[in-house]
Amino acid sequence: MIFILDRNTAANLYLNLLVPWETVYRDIPEKGGFDIRSKEFTAYKRDNKFEIKPLNTKSESDKEINENLSFGSEARQLAIFQIGNNSRARSLFKHLRNSVAHAHVERLKIKNKWFLIFSAKSDDKYVLKAQIQESKLRDFIAALKSTAKNI
Repeated sequence: MIFILDRNTAANLYLNLLVPWETVYRDIPEKGGFDIRSKEFTAYKRDNKFEIKPLNTKSESDKEINENLSFGSEARQLAIFQIGNNSRARSLFKHLRNSVAHAHVERLKIKNKWFLIFSAKSDDKYVLKAQIQESKLRDFIAALKSTAKNI
């Protein structure tokens, strides 16, 4: 069963993801301004078994997401997303921001843990589907921000 976001989670997403993107991170160059291999993000992925699957085109991301619509059935953290002309980290950040801005975030309980399911579409094709454990959201956002260079 899907639930609406509570105020604390909504505020956390707005203040820690959307506003920083709009005020700082959006203007960082598409290429070379972010590095998905940052120490903090790499540690987050390893420690939390967070899987990422960046794909080059909308068609590829849409196909992969539609073929793997097991989101919500397994208690795991993952993100499938389109890179486009951006770096991997910038693309993930941008798509998550768009998901929050357009209210495409759902809360779901899986095996006694709360997860946030993010989705974003462009031209009716998925460009993002992500599942992040709610209790790890702040750490995830901090790790994602660490991918920006010279901040």
